[in-house]
Amino acid sequence: MNYILILLMTIVAAAASFLLKKSTSGGSLLSILKSKYLYIGGFLYFISALVNIWILQRMPYSVVIPIGGICYIWTMFISNRFLNEKINKGKIFGVSFILMGVFFLTRQ
Repeated sequence: MNYILILLMTIVAAAASFLLKKSTSGGSLLSILKSKYLYIGGFLYFISALVNIWILQRMPYSVVIPIGGICYIWTMFISNRFLNEKINKGKIFGVSFILMGVFFLTRQ
């Protein structure tokens, strides 16, 4: 159950990052402050942080934080899909290392 919550937390955090990036599309500070994406992204980050704190009460810090790196995987897919960023060999190589680390950390 805790691992499912970590997975959901990373998805929410990646979505929050995307929305905060989207809030900057206007360029000026005023347009960012007026953007609904800033507030939705901030709210999602807050929710993700609360879930993270809850999980940290139940699992070792040395496991939770590295597994949180899965957020980078979601970010790569979101940036590819919605921001047209390329997925290159370096990114695939990095994601492979993240997945191997998660695999070894969860095999207790």
